[in-house]
Amino acid sequence: LTVFYVKLLLVIASSVVVWLGARTDSFWEKLEKNHQSKSVIGIGLLVWRILPFIAIYLILHQTPRGDVPFFWGKATVAYQWGLVYRDFASYHAPLFSYIITLPLLLWYSSKAIVLLMVLIEAAIVLGTYRTYKNIKTNALKSVILYLVLSGPLIMVLLGGQEDVWLWGVAVWMLYYFQRTKDDGLGLGTRFSVGLLAIKATFGFWLFPLWFLLKKRWIFLLGMIAIGVPSLILLYAVMGLDFLMPLQMTANLLTPNLFTIFRPLITGISGHGPDLVFFSWAGLVLTISVATWITYQARNKSLIQSLPLAFLATYIAMTIFQSSSVGYYAFTYMLPLILELIDWKSRRDVAILLFFNALLVVQPFLFTHLGNPTYDEISVIANPLFLLEYTLQILNVACFGWYLLKVYQKATTH
Repeated sequence: LTVFYVKLLLVIASSVVVWLGARTDSFWEKLEKNHQSKSVIGIGLLVWRILPFIAIYLILHQTPRGDVPFFWGKATVAYQWGLVYRDFASYHAPLFSYIITLPLLLWYSSKAIVLLMVLIEAAIVLGTYRTYKNIKTNALKSVILYLVLSGPLIMVLLGGQEDVWLWGVAVWMLYYFQRTKDDGLGLGTRFSVGLLAIKATFGFWLFPLWFLLKKRWIFLLGMIAIGVPSLILLYAVMGLDFLMPLQMTANLLTPNLFTIFRPLITGISGHGPDLVFFSWAGLVLTISVATWITYQARNKSLIQSLPLAFLATYIAMTIFQSSSVGYYAFTYMLPLILELIDWKSRRDVAILLFFNALLVVQPFLFTHLGNPTYDEISVIANPLFLLEYTLQILNVACFGWYLLKVYQKATTH
């Protein structure tokens, strides 16, 4: 519970800072005019990422939690030249296990993996600012307040999450298009890099993105140029073992639409639901809803519509995919803030802070209660179980709110 109380204090402190920061437009405008953006972002990364890392892992000697033990298991085998999918299990893309092994060459510790996640997130924040500074007048304010938010801070420092990497490749694509106005070969090769370096879910947003491209077949050619040789090499080395990331998970992850309706499904069917069936159904719904929303933005510039395609896909995923966990919001938190948050709207800021608090509190409570499935709905007679189940519903409601905002932006002319 001590860790929980620390997280709760962090949520409160960060919420106060973000709320105050949202009200001071003149302060951010002054920093922009004085060309202090890079220095401010550097200070933000130092204060809200590097120094907390030093305090948690080097001074307090805490052991990395979240996904890091799983990453560590993969990285140690890869470090000894193990073959992904054959010598160790991995549900990530083929290059991922070797990327997280790189810091072990300098520091053989699971803490090095957390540091890598921090540094890559920092690079993505800088790349996002560089891309958005000519698109959004409040880009500096948005990226700094993102760093202060409790959700991303805990996800990267205590969870060791890599999901923001998906946005990293997306914003790399956006920056390339911003400079070249070419949505063909270069964009396609970059998309393939995401598929090879992160995980299969990166491919989800190909379907909505497809309707936004003018040079669709040249884009596909760019994907093929990277993808086909990679597939041939993977097959030659390990046969069909490289299909491991496509296996649907049967693990219960929360919160999503499936988990909050699971008691009803179980009550009607008389037995526990078929997780594989609902995983595939969720995938179909995710891609269908995201494609429909993105299609509304097909007449907009790709600079406007590409982030909407990304947001629609991964917000829909957190709603409909039965294997989605709340921490997957880390995938789209940065573009969500830049694209959907009006810092002058107290309602927008309040919902964002409430959403981040939910993302921190619900996973802890869910784990503390032993990962309840609520197949027996009577369990919510216990106040703690009722609280956790309510937090799941509120999480999904927030996902739905932001998906609605993406739709509204896509349909606005």
